Amino acid sequence: MVNSLYEERHRWVPIYLKGHFWAGLSTTQRSESMNVFFDGYINFMTTLEQLVQQYDNALHHKWEKEKEVDFASLNTIIHCGSQSLMERQFQKEYTHAKFTEVQTEFRSKMNYLIHHFHSDGQNCTYIVMEESIQHEHSHERFFTVFYDKQTKDVQCQCLLFEFRGIICRHALVVLAQEREKSVPTKYIL
Repeated sequence: MVNSLYEERHRWVPIYLKGHFWAGLSTTQRSESMNVFFDGYINFMTTLEQLVQQYDNALHHKWEKEKEVDFASLNTIIHCGSQSLMERQFQKEYTHAKFTEVQTEFRSKMNYLIHHFHSDGQNCTYIVMEESIQHEHSHERFFTVFYDKQTKDVQCQCLLFEFRGIICRHALVVLAQEREKSVPTKYIL
């Protein structure tokens, strides 16, 4: 039994790590990104001295690529897909790659609606419902989002922000319902 649990760890381990920020990388993705980082710089014959030298070369190459991407982000524009001031806020702050990820959340929020709402004055609890079609059948999923009207804190049970550093579509639906015109800067990493 323990052996089968170990073999299926890829299914259950992420659940226990979801509330921790990993920049969206799983454990296999972290090791794969290290392989990509060193690809072409080292191999099994590389000495320790060569490793240090090649590490500097790889780091310099990565730095140059990031400068090119930053330059492209500063000198070109990815247009917003909506008239949302929140989306424009992300457009101004993020690189093209990160903005594209956030745009996915903005586009996806059209499939969500507020199913239930409870407020005790300052603290609100929203149940956000997702409507989707899977195999030609309607499917509903529910997400709980907590919102503090005074501090503008928003937290969703999906923990996308905590895991990947990107505000989720469920939180965006709640902020829109609260008629917020901008996202608090703490949600723009």
